[in-house]
Amino acid sequence: MSEEKKKASTKKKETEKPKEESKVKEEAKPKKEPKPKEETKKEKAAEVVPEEKPKKQIYKKIKCNLWRTRLHAEELGIYQQMKYEAKTRMFSKNFDIEGVVEVDGEKQFIIAYNKKDFHDEKKRLVLRLFTIMEEKMGVSEGGNFQGGVELSYTHSLVQSIETKRPAAVFFTHLPTTPMMAQIARGHRFMRTRWSWPLLPEQKGDKFQLILANGSIGFGNDYNICLGDVIVAKVDHQKVTKDVEIEIYDENLAKDKTFVSILTLFGCICFFMNDIKKFVKKHLKTLRDTGTSDYLPPKFELDLFKNPRMIKR
Repeated sequence: MSEEKKKASTKKKETEKPKEESKVKEEAKPKKEPKPKEETKKEKAAEVVPEEKPKKQIYKKIKCNLWRTRLHAEELGIYQQMKYEAKTRMFSKNFDIEGVVEVDGEKQFIIAYNKKDFHDEKKRLVLRLFTIMEEKMGVSEGGNFQGGVELSYTHSLVQSIETKRPAAVFFTHLPTTPMMAQIARGHRFMRTRWSWPLLPEQKGDKFQLILANGSIGFGNDYNICLGDVIVAKVDHQKVTKDVEIEIYDENLAKDKTFVSILTLFGCICFFMNDIKKFVKKHLKTLRDTGTSDYLPPKFELDLFKNPRMIKR
C-alpha cells in the first residue's frame, strides 16, 4: 500500500470522528418540546360560556283557555247557563260558556260570549268573565260578574280610516269602576300595537297609558309596556292555542283594574283575525265613498251620546 493511500485513509478517519462526536452530542441534548398551537378565534369563542340573562320575576300568571271541545266540567249544558242567568243580569240569554281563566294555576273564571251572534250573524262581540259557580252544602256560590269587553264596529271603522288599516276598538266594563276604558289598535310601522288607559280611580292616582307592542312570530304575542319598561307579556301559544300572561311588575300585579283589562285583552286575542276580516270588508267602501252599509246597533250609537245630555 502506497504512502498516498495511507494518507487519504487517515484523513477520512479524522473527518469521520468529529461527525460521530457531533451526532452523539446532538443526541445527548434534550429535545425541544413542540410549541402548543395558538387557539383560533372560533375555538376561543366556543370555550366562552355565555352569561345567562337573569330571568324576570313573575308576580302573577294568567292563562286564558278557549275550549275547542264541549266536554268540560265547567260547562254542563243549558242548566248550568241558567244558573248563571239567575245569578246576574250580566249573563245574557245569548251567551255560551266557552272557556276558563286560570290565575296562578287555579281555575277562577269562566269565559262567556255571544257565540252564535258573533260567528253566525256577524254581530259585534260581547265577552264577559264570571267566577266559577260551585255548590257547597246545597248552596251555589260564585257566578259573579268580573268584567267584560264589547266590540264597537262603528268606532273600529273610524279608527281604521285614521290608521289606514283594519283597527278594532273595544270598550271595557268593570264592576269596580263606572268608567269604560277603550282598548284600541293604533298605528305602528312594523307589526301591531294596542293601547288602553289606566284612569285615575282614587285621589292621588295618575293617568297612565299601557302599550301592547306586537312581537315577531306567529300568533298574537305582545310585550306590555308602561313607557319603555316591559311590565308584562302576552303569549298566544301556537299548539294549545291558549293565551298565557305573565306580569313582571309587583305593583301592577296587585292592581285589580290592570289585571282585569289585561285578562280581557288576552281573551280578545282569540277573535282578532275574525274581527279584522269583517272590518276590512266594510273599510274599502267607506274609504272610497265615505259611506258604509254597516248599520250601527243601539249600543254603539249610545257610546256617541253626550253624557251631560243624558243626565237631563
